[in-house]
Parts: sequence; C-alpha cells; structure tokens
Amino acid sequence: MRRALTALTGALLMTATQPAVAADTYPERQPGQIPAAGTLEFSIWEETKKAERDARTSGERNHDEALNAYVRSVLDRVAGDYKGDLRLYVMDRPFFNASMAPNGYTEVWTGLLLRAQTEDEVAFVLGHEFAHYRHNHSTEAFETVKSNQNAAAAAGMVIAIIGAGAAANAGSYSAARDISNLTGGLIDAVYLGAIASYFAYSRDNESEADRFGNTYALKAGYDPYAAVRIWSYLIDETKASDYERTRKRGGRINVFGSHPLESERVDALSRQAEGFMVKGDSDAVQKEKRAAYRAHIRPYLGPWLRDDLRRQDYGQTLFLIGELQQDGLDRGLLSFYAGEAYRLRAKDNLGSQDLLAAANAYSEAAALPDAPPETRRQLGEVYRRMGRTQDAIAAYESYLRTYPQAQDAWMVEDLLSGLKTAPAPAAPPPAPAKN
Repeated sequence: MRRALTALTGALLMTATQPAVAADTYPERQPGQIPAAGTLEFSIWEETKKAERDARTSGERNHDEALNAYVRSVLDRVAGDYKGDLRLYVMDRPFFNASMAPNGYTEVWTGLLLRAQTEDEVAFVLGHEFAHYRHNHSTEAFETVKSNQNAAAAAGMVIAIIGAGAAANAGSYSAARDISNLTGGLIDAVYLGAIASYFAYSRDNESEADRFGNTYALKAGYDPYAAVRIWSYLIDETKASDYERTRKRGGRINVFGSHPLESERVDALSRQAEGFMVKGDSDAVQKEKRAAYRAHIRPYLGPWLRDDLRRQDYGQTLFLIGELQQDGLDRGLLSFYAGEAYRLRAKDNLGSQDLLAAANAYSEAAALPDAPPETRRQLGEVYRRMGRTQDAIAAYESYLRTYPQAQDAWMVEDLLSGLKTAPAPAAPPPAPAKN
C-alpha cells in the first residue's frame, strides 16, 4: 500500500503543473471505455489496480458464493450495459458503505447489507456509486484538488484522505470515528477498502449521484422511493447514537463532513420519485419485499449483528435491531442481540436499567425457537450481575440441560458451584418500630 501511496503522490506532483482541465473534459463514460495512456485518469486506474489486489486478498473479504452472487445480481441490473466493466467484492465490515472506483472495482460492506430493508434500497445505493463511476466524478475531484492547491498540498491532501482509509463513505460521523480508532483486527486502518475513498465528492457530485442513481435503479425495475427510505433511515440511526457529538453532527456521506444527509437531500429524492409518475410500493408490497430480502441475508444476520456490536455504539445497534424487528421476523435472534447490546452498554453499572432491559430481551429470546444456544447462559450472567442468584442458577441449569455438550459447560458448572455455595445475602435490617 505504501508503494501505491508513493506512486500516486508522484503522479500528482507530475500533473499538478499542467493546465486545469475544463469541466466537460470528462464526459459520461461509455461501456468498455478505458483511459488513454499518459493521462491522469490512466494513472488513477493504475493505482486503483493495486488497491484492488489488496481487496482481493484481504482477510475481510467475504467469499460466500450465494451472498456474492446475490449482491452481484443487483449490481448487474443497475449497471446494465456496463456490468462487464465492474468487479464486486463483498467485505465483512460493520459500517454502511459501498464504493466504486474509477476502473470499476466495487466494494459493498456488510454493514450496508444489514441496514438495507429491501433489495430496492441496495439497488439505489449501488446506483448512487455507479453514477459516480459513470460520470467520472473521481477524476473530476482530482482535477479540482490539483487546480486549487499547489503540488505539495495536493499530494498531502490525497495522502490525508488515504490515511483516513475506509472512514470515507462510512455513513455517519460515529462510523468514521470508529473505523479510525478501533484496533485489534476489526478493520485495517491502512487498507482503504476502495480507491474511490481517495476523493471528497462535491455537493453537486453527490446530488447528481443521487439523481442518476435513482434513475438507474428505476430503469432496472426498482422502487424509486427506496432512496428516500434508506437515507431517512441513516438520519434516524445517527440520531439514536449513544454519543452526543454524533447526534449533533448528524449523518455524513463521508469523513470530510461536507455532505450531511440533510432533509433537503431526502426531499429532493422524494420530489424526483414523484416526478417519475411511478406509484410507490404499498405497505403490503414493501412488507413482502422486506421478507424476500431477509431470506437472502438471514444466514448472515447473527455474524453481522455480532460485528456491529464491536462498533460500540449500542444506541445505533438497538435502533437497527428495532427496524429489523418490525415485521416479527427472526424474533429470537434479534431479541438475543438486543440483550447483548443492553448488556454491553451496562458494563460495570450494576444498577443500570440496561441490565434489566438485557434480562428482559434474553428472556423473550429464550422462549423462541430461533434463539442462539448461548441465550440462557447470557441470561444467567445478567442475573448474576444483578444479584438475582436463584434466577441466575435457574438460567445456567437450563443452559446445561439444553446444551450438555457445550464447550463452556465446565465454566458454567464452576459458576453454578460458586453460586450455590456462596453465603446467602444478609437479610435487610428490620424496619424501626412505629410508636
């Protein structure tokens, strides 16, 4: 990656003294079009190839054939005649992100797939990224940097963007913050995820990508009102954050903070959808589409929710789970992960209402057939922390009866032994006698 940085910086330094290019130098890309050798766009493509090689071999790449084929089918519908120019990589990263590089290298992160409610919403986001690609916004953005900065500043800005890594297009300030701060293998902060993340698209570029992306999705047969739903969701999820700073800043399309997901953007997409003179899906149709989409992502719900908890913004995770619960699907699994979010947010605060909420969520999950095996064990842990010893013993014993071959059975048996032999808590002192 360092070699890519050095080469890209060199390319900027070599081209920074060239005259600025007129705005129409980069017209709409045609299917199969490749840049001429020696141009800035050609240099960007060459560096993109190196980033794509990193993506191809990344440990975060998802190799599930069914999932990749499904997401690829949505991309192909949206891209139409351009589908042969695009290569797709699904990445196991718990943030809302998709990106399409100038050479067609495309990433879709599992955090996006988890937050989308229907295939239509995925189609709009892919259409939005495809619009950036088809209309050469990346090259245009580079030209803007080059014409407004001297060579050293331009190179420095690009390196700073690269250093931010996958934070670009993360979907919210908190997501960008977590990508930049979290360590321990959650995400490689040096590896970018996508060459398109090198660029800070202008407000006009973002608005254009919204408009064209919605048009491409509609042409492919998707509901144009899905764009309004997915952007509205991101705004609402940001408001649900545990962090005041995140709530105040609002949703962001990228780490530069220059393109907030403001209501005016949602309003513009709503007006566009109305202008198409296409009837939006009824509530019943939307429900059917949510069920169909859930069928595609159900095998991955558990791992994706577990990854989402690692972002440590439990307010947003709980909001996400609430949205996923709206149709009563996967109740056991979702209730379990709601319990996990409450438990983790409670931390060492034994008097926290989150512990009680966790116990209630685990109890609800335990009564349902799709609850994960560890539900009763986690319920016992919460009761133990709350000082409800007999409830903890009952939950642990239920866990061992249900899963006697559990790998952690010996640990639970040890906990049970300690709870059963511990002295009973002292009785509260008698109330003073009344005169």
